[in-house]
Amino acid sequence: MSGDRGGSSGGRARGGRRRRLKLVSAGLGLVLALAACGSSGQSKLPPADQALSQLAQALTELSLDRAPLVESAAAAQADLDEILKGMDDARPQVGPGQLVYDDNNASATGALLFDWTWPSGVWSYQSTVDLRYDGQDWRAVWSPSLIHPQLDASTRLVHRRLPAQRAGMVGDGGQPLIERYVVVHVGVDKTLVAPEQTESSARRLAELLQLDGDRLAERVAQAGPKAFVTAVTLRQSEVRPEILDIPGVRGIKDSALLGPKPNFMSEILGQIGTATADDIASSNGAVASGDQVGQSGLQRRYDDQLRGLAGDLVYLRDRSAPPAEADETPPAQAVLHQLDPIDGQTLELSFDPALQLKAESVLATVGPSAAAVLIRPSDGAVLAAAQSPAAQGQAEANYGRYAPGSTFKIVTTLALLRHGLTPDSPVQCSRTANAGGLTMTNYSGYPSSQLGRISLTAAVAHSCNTAFVNEISRLGDDDLAQAAGSLGLGIDYDAGAPVFYGLAPRADSTAMKGQEVIGQGGVLASPLAMAGVIASVAAGRTVVPWLVASARPSPTGAPLSETEAAQLRQVLQATVSYGAARSLQGVVQGAKTGTAEYGSGQPLPTHAWMVAYTDHDLAVAVWVHDGDSGSGVAGPLVRALLT
Repeated sequence: MSGDRGGSSGGRARGGRRRRLKLVSAGLGLVLALAACGSSGQSKLPPADQALSQLAQALTELSLDRAPLVESAAAAQADLDEILKGMDDARPQVGPGQLVYDDNNASATGALLFDWTWPSGVWSYQSTVDLRYDGQDWRAVWSPSLIHPQLDASTRLVHRRLPAQRAGMVGDGGQPLIERYVVVHVGVDKTLVAPEQTESSARRLAELLQLDGDRLAERVAQAGPKAFVTAVTLRQSEVRPEILDIPGVRGIKDSALLGPKPNFMSEILGQIGTATADDIASSNGAVASGDQVGQSGLQRRYDDQLRGLAGDLVYLRDRSAPPAEADETPPAQAVLHQLDPIDGQTLELSFDPALQLKAESVLATVGPSAAAVLIRPSDGAVLAAAQSPAAQGQAEANYGRYAPGSTFKIVTTLALLRHGLTPDSPVQCSRTANAGGLTMTNYSGYPSSQLGRISLTAAVAHSCNTAFVNEISRLGDDDLAQAAGSLGLGIDYDAGAPVFYGLAPRADSTAMKGQEVIGQGGVLASPLAMAGVIASVAAGRTVVPWLVASARPSPTGAPLSETEAAQLRQVLQATVSYGAARSLQGVVQGAKTGTAEYGSGQPLPTHAWMVAYTDHDLAVAVWVHDGDSGSGVAGPLVRALLT
């Protein structure tokens, strides 16, 4: 490693720094020794700077056609190609250094400054080249040591990439969400079975694994005579003995990052896969063929953190030796440069794996698209966010955009409280109400006993639409949006993950305001956003739900006061005591039901909602795409989640 210049702009601190500094001293000593023979200022020879610069440029381009050489450019090029044969197409940046002249021999010695750049850092060193003056021009003497001081005619440079280990993901309290498992690649090894038996083995294997037998048999038939054809990759615990008893079938152990079950939280966490050509091309060298990269979700967004940074190793190797194996370990004395890989860093998330698995289990049998979110009000951590199979991989729990219907009356109630109403204030629950020419009604089946003059608490508990429409004259154009912001809804926060925190726009007409006070019109929310609304009520302050520990948003809306939250808890507790959510008595403390019309038809189809909080620091929101009532459709799912 003599001649190393030390220092590596853009590189990383490593234990090898001391070694490089020693080499800098060796390089400087060489320059000082050369300087004793003469200098450019004292020499009577013409300057050799141009020849040295031309040579440096030729080496940067790895093309010696026009290099000023004493020897044949073609012979030198062949030698250069041989030297760099194992360098994985890496190219150095070469610059000219100091020149020292020898007048007596019409020669000079020049320094060449090499920088090889990889994502792990820069390998920098210095070599020297002899130049001769023929009376007209300066020409360089070709030598392998010109590329690196320790090279000679029998050796070459070999580069090996040192892969980093991809990190997993952890949830609440450090519980693993995605971790490394021992897996087994199960397949047919054609070297272990007679050719005439490969098809029957493939079909038997496919039968046991419930795979397409024709497809596997065809893949095995088309593979080479010594091929191992992978049929499936299983966790080690999933490999049954009878699988490996099939002639020619064997398993190859490996490791892989997996969740507790297949496709666990894939809508949010995402998927990992082998790097594509586009991944490699756009990575500036950080990703190589065969690397595992994030393809979607948080795996993709935090790919740099999770993937880590590969290291690099360069060593001398005998040119006459057989080709190097990918995992070859060179002798220490042959190593010229090494930067070890930096393994990926674990991504810390909010999810509780047990609650997440339960939520997925509860929604697994729901026919329509549905989603559920559970939040811890004390700190806003999203403990579970799950979708039903009908969601078809869409992240409805955290990114769905749907009218929240009567669950939004929590927001409207806060806005009215801020205008002087109390939970006991009387409001008018009429059969119909007029909002700028738009006639509004209550839901089908609304109890007639609760019509007329009732309290604000009763209007929330029984979900009287007209009572809220009749109060819109109290509300300014921005009051709903400000109340929503106090409950964590309607402000676009950066959560470090795809999250829709809802939309509560300024109404552009009285008719629109009449719709928005009951969660229709331009109001939209995700289940996560509505879980945040009721979590704020439970916590007594504004709660902005978060998923990624390093990106926890801070609320920017007008603060929710404890007094306001206590009043909201009073009306939501009444909803459970004697209102529309009384089916959840004994399970939750406060709740709000909701249905929201959408689409077209007569009657209009509706989404079903239920939001609730418990006395053990949990808040939940459930949304079902097609449901005729929040209490009848979403309510049972809330009970199943919390019991």
